[in-house]
Amino acid sequence: MPFLAEIDLEAAPTESALVFAFHQGRLLVRREDQQAQAPRWGEVAGVLAGAAHHIYLGRLDGRPCFAIPLETEPEAPTGYQFTGLRELFGRLEEPIHGVAGRAFQTIEWYLSHAFCGRCGTPTELVANERARGCPKCGATYFPRINPAVIMLVEREGRMLLARNKLFRGPFYSCLAGFVEPGESLEEAVAREVMEEVGVEVREVRYFASQPWPFPSQLMIGFTASHAAGEIRVQDSEIVDAGWFDPGGELPELPGRFSLARRLIDAHLERTGIVAAGN
Repeated sequence: MPFLAEIDLEAAPTESALVFAFHQGRLLVRREDQQAQAPRWGEVAGVLAGAAHHIYLGRLDGRPCFAIPLETEPEAPTGYQFTGLRELFGRLEEPIHGVAGRAFQTIEWYLSHAFCGRCGTPTELVANERARGCPKCGATYFPRINPAVIMLVEREGRMLLARNKLFRGPFYSCLAGFVEPGESLEEAVAREVMEEVGVEVREVRYFASQPWPFPSQLMIGFTASHAAGEIRVQDSEIVDAGWFDPGGELPELPGRFSLARRLIDAHLERTGIVAAGN
């Protein structure tokens, strides 16, 4: 059964509820070897007794789920620890990790809009939708999602990959960037590729999307074909970029959990190549 989002301002955690408790962006999980589990409320109720907020998210496989922001880090019981969401890719079951990302983004919204951005009045939760409203000026604040495009550009069977200096590791990935106001997704793809490596593209086609809670992004994937121009790194964040032949030696690639890797693997599959590694 997929996750079912629900709103209930009066809901409180029960013994079997799944809790997603965050302190400074790290999630409290139960660690078992290389795997991790989201704890049930009955397991950690004592540790989380000081939490001021319990935000009901909905149900996963019938189990109620709560996001819990923590102002101070409690002492984790034996077998538990606070871990970043990136570290938990491949360690938490995929549906659980998805709810954890939802919980993290919900907490970001919940705390950042505790006061009205227009008049400074404390906001109040809206009963029937995920929003905070200002009782004084009437402004309403919904969770903010920042759309970003990520694209794999192809040229005569080769793929354009780049290494960003902000990457955690020496791997190469697809180009990506945020959508600007007044811009279509396809326009954002063309602009980002031109701005980052000086290449024009054509035949921009939608591939897939992925929620990306770092902190509140939606990654929207595309494929595109080379139209004109040679690689000239324009962006100061790009360390290197090149055209890579699927049949040749490939650089280290991003993890399989990412939309970037799905774009790359789909290209490799079309050419009969299977990438090694994670």
